[in-house]
Amino acid sequence: MRAIKNPDRSRLIAAAMQRIPCDLTIKNVRLVNVITGEIYPAQVDMLDGVIVRVRGEGEETLPAASVYDGRGGYLLPGFIDIHMHVESTMLTPEEFGNAAVLCGTTAVFVDPHEIANVMGIPGVEYMLQNARRSPVRQFNLASSCVPSVPGLEGSGAKFGPGEIARMLDMDGVVGIAEVMDCVGVVNDTERMHGILEEGLRRGVLIQGHAPRVLGKELAAYALGGPTDNHSGRSARECLENLRAGLHVNLQASSLSSGSLPEMLNGLKGLRYHDNVSLCTDDVHAKDLLETGHINRILKKLIELGVDPVDGIRWGTYNAAREAGLSDLGAVAPGYAADLQLVEALDGRNPFAVFVGGKKMCEDGKLLNRTPVRDRASFPNTVKLSYLRGPGDFSLVPPGPESLTCIVPCNDAGRALTEPLYERLPVKDGRIDLSDREELCFLSVCNRHGASDKTVCVFKNFGLLRGAVASTVSHDSHNFTAAYRDPADAYAAARYLEEVGGGMCAVLNGRVLAGLPLPVAGLMSELPCGELVKQIAALEEAVGKVCASSKMMMRIAISSLLAAPILCISDRGLVDGRTQTFVELFK
Repeated sequence: MRAIKNPDRSRLIAAAMQRIPCDLTIKNVRLVNVITGEIYPAQVDMLDGVIVRVRGEGEETLPAASVYDGRGGYLLPGFIDIHMHVESTMLTPEEFGNAAVLCGTTAVFVDPHEIANVMGIPGVEYMLQNARRSPVRQFNLASSCVPSVPGLEGSGAKFGPGEIARMLDMDGVVGIAEVMDCVGVVNDTERMHGILEEGLRRGVLIQGHAPRVLGKELAAYALGGPTDNHSGRSARECLENLRAGLHVNLQASSLSSGSLPEMLNGLKGLRYHDNVSLCTDDVHAKDLLETGHINRILKKLIELGVDPVDGIRWGTYNAAREAGLSDLGAVAPGYAADLQLVEALDGRNPFAVFVGGKKMCEDGKLLNRTPVRDRASFPNTVKLSYLRGPGDFSLVPPGPESLTCIVPCNDAGRALTEPLYERLPVKDGRIDLSDREELCFLSVCNRHGASDKTVCVFKNFGLLRGAVASTVSHDSHNFTAAYRDPADAYAAARYLEEVGGGMCAVLNGRVLAGLPLPVAGLMSELPCGELVKQIAALEEAVGKVCASSKMMMRIAISSLLAAPILCISDRGLVDGRTQTFVELFK
């Protein structure tokens, strides 16, 4: 597979042979050669967005139409994020690209899983169309698990082999996105077998997601079709995945990067690292703006002792090879002119970035930004009219002596694996948490047209008062609220339904701050800088009702049913390890 379709090779050969001039030369650089591992002075000639020659300092050629002085900086390929969800940035594909290119990213492999769960194929089509306005190459994948765990949650769409086939035939879709249904793969269910067969038959990239899958299950998973895994957290997982022939995507998301040291331990003593690449998975707009993208991971790796050139190779050449792209990820004849210039090899933002030989940004400023068009009204995907009042957010025990399920959380507010059962105070027939500061309610309400909802009790979740709510709630993105007073949860539901989705903090029935995300309840159409200002205002409000600044992340993953912990969906409390429901009362 090639990123550049049908280049005029006669012109490229003529330029290399100095019969015709190139349209751009970048001179005065130290080239980071990710194929050989060398760094040396060079000049790079380009024509029609393709590199035609890499010359030594003293080698002359026909003068190019344009010459760019690299200021003695390091020239390296643009970074490639091998796996991410653009929706998690809360930016549209266009605005994500405008922000990511400033970080040296020139290509991403996108799983539009979030919007697919909300809107189905029309959501995927939106991502493809909007991505065409992005300065970054965006290769979309057909989301394989919509919903991620059938029968355990309500989503806005259901994908089977037929839908996967339809998406794989779309221009801009290059493979199958992360296969999260590990149970379905290793048990060879009809649904997953059929989905994977569509990718295998076409010979396209099939990405994996297999946390804690080892031994015979890992062998079965690889035999099913996935070729990589970004969800490992331990040295053992890293090593076993590599030994099994899978590509390991070292991940540093906005949710977590703490596994990097342990994953690197899995690489110790290995002669080859060709199957190692980098991904962000989920990165928020604020992190993108303030700390970077793939370059942020590179910085962490260098701090952990990884040689900078190795890290750069993982984030460029290796990623392209994993995806089967033969013309991305290196600086050599025939490769796409996707390049970045940096002052030092330490993970800092570049001072110039070129995509297809066109300068996209310089000195931190985006160039040739696509003019803002009139925003078309996006359909409101938040359907909560069935919620009639605060009583819908109350928890009613079946009897006065009932034991209520409590989901315990660790210090980071992440749910554990084993529920507790306790007799809780009851007032007017409803569970009353007013005297239990360590407890709060969590509710997930279907927002896709059904009326399913679940209310349960969490311990040490981090909510102190009021309510926080969001329609960004993986993976089906139903309305999710953490609250102590049902009236606050109801106020949050009414607000988010009105604005078409997003996030908010509520206290005493009043919305303290809201973050509207009108594009499928997941994304804003604002540029990154403006969105981050809104996020900051929301975080300030969240700080008034929560003990943790990470509360919105906790909300987002509390319903992640693919995680091997206790999770909540609109249909009940779920044990992610067994993908079975847990009793709310005993």
